[in-house]
Amino acid sequence: MAEVRVLELADLASLNKLQPQCFDPPWSQDMLRARLLHPRCLNLGIFCDGDLQGFVLLSYLLDEAEVLQVGVAPQYQRSGLARLLLTHALVQLARMGIERLMLEVRASNQPALGLYRALGFIEDGRRRGYYPTATGHEDAVLMSVRPGG
Repeated sequence: MAEVRVLELADLASLNKLQPQCFDPPWSQDMLRARLLHPRCLNLGIFCDGDLQGFVLLSYLLDEAEVLQVGVAPQYQRSGLARLLLTHALVQLARMGIERLMLEVRASNQPALGLYRALGFIEDGRRRGYYPTATGHEDAVLMSVRPGG
């Protein structure tokens, strides 16, 4: 059975192991440690039998929050774990009084765009040529949702 809970410093080794499987380039262990210790961050992990299978890292200030990263182990992608993580995050953010959750995603990442739209995110705009690619650059799609709304 999967358990979603707040990530703690004791989870750093597991997060440091999983994060490079989800992102290239990965964040350093020091960057991850800083996120886990930051007072204005909400970091959730999804665990099965004690094994970290996915995570969402968010930061917040006043009544706005931003998704910094959502990652799921490759073998568990497309199994609903990211949806479960984000659903839990939206509930917690609403309880905290957060009015708006924002994110950016590569325009080519159709699975993520579909998930975000299914969770109620709307497109707010684009950053043209934001992400570097092997053949040039691609747009970042800017999206937001009202937690609890």
